[in-house]
Amino acid sequence: MEYLLSPQELALRKELEQAVRTGFVLRGKALEKIEQLKLYRDNYDNFEEYCTTVFGFTTVYIKRCISASQTYNFIESYLQTNGLNEPRPTKQRQLRPIFQAHLSPIEAGSVWVLAVSLAMGEVPTGSVVKEAVKAYLQQKYPPINPFRVGQICRIIRGIPGKKNCWCLVAEVRPTECVVDTWDGQYVVEVDDLSSLSLTGDQQEEMLTWGERMSAINEVGIRDEAALWILRGLEKLNRSQLNSLEEKLLQLLEQFYLHG
Repeated sequence: MEYLLSPQELALRKELEQAVRTGFVLRGKALEKIEQLKLYRDNYDNFEEYCTTVFGFTTVYIKRCISASQTYNFIESYLQTNGLNEPRPTKQRQLRPIFQAHLSPIEAGSVWVLAVSLAMGEVPTGSVVKEAVKAYLQQKYPPINPFRVGQICRIIRGIPGKKNCWCLVAEVRPTECVVDTWDGQYVVEVDDLSSLSLTGDQQEEMLTWGERMSAINEVGIRDEAALWILRGLEKLNRSQLNSLEEKLLQLLEQFYLHG
């Protein structure tokens, strides 16, 4: 079925399309209004098709634009209501951590103020806003540390060069763990660890060859080939070494410890 827009609707759509091509706040507001009023219905079956054809926007980008505009309004209203003069957001990506966390309007304003504080009064970057969101959520919903001392876990992120490496929990803190690896000790946040399902015997086996790796590391190895082998072993998902892995580890032991 074909639809006709009134002259008033056509004029409004032209005005809104111009707004879409300006700053991110007006862009989001304009897109939201075009969708609400269905000002695309004369030529397009749905809003997404209209945005893709006219502006080249993906569905994900459209949602981000609208969410960023709404979040900006939440922050501006919060600042005005509380008589605050903090700088306003200037880019969409500064607001992404806030709307992705699904914060309420008041929470969005509070987090923005915190982010500005972390940025020493300047407009915070997206990474600083992400840090502020994380701090707010940890305060409101304190994480429960599910790990225990002596548990073997895997580092899934957060420590450069240690992604997917297994480790032993040495100390448990409210929001983080101190973990031991074959070549050092690290502090890892709870969300950056995952547990490995191992029986007691399997855990002992893993710790045994982990100790052998540590002994080799303690002699101060610098050979790239040796490091390549050890860094491969630290990412294994099983407690037992296969025959080739065992021979490689024995070769390193013979060269560095008994040579």
